[in-house]
Amino acid sequence: MAQQVLESVRAKYGAVAESGLSSKDAGVKAVAQAFGYSAEELRSIPAEANMGLSCGNPTATAHIQPGEVVVDLGSGGGLDVFLAAKMVGPEGGGDRDRYDAGDDRAGTGKRRGWRLQQC
Repeated sequence: MAQQVLESVRAKYGAVAESGLSSKDAGVKAVAQAFGYSAEELRSIPAEANMGLSCGNPTATAHIQPGEVVVDLGSGGGLDVFLAAKMVGPEGGGDRDRYDAGDDRAGTGKRRGWRLQQC
């Protein structure tokens, strides 16, 4: 049963990731803003990083400081990774990358040409 649930969640999230939903869609933008992401924050990242799957806004509450290392597991399109990369700056340790458990999405950001170092 647990495996079926996991496969179902991966399939649904994978379908959203491949759908092209982004901050360019009013409903997707509205979901992010409902979680406290500002219009300015959303404009500062690739629109496709926001797929409307927010379940919180960790960058608003984590008190991220320059130079810190941030790991975002289950990052989806990378919305929080892009915002955190700006907060930690070039001093932030390690590579700025994202990881999501969905095998189909593990390289979505790279396939779309997103470069976190540009943040």
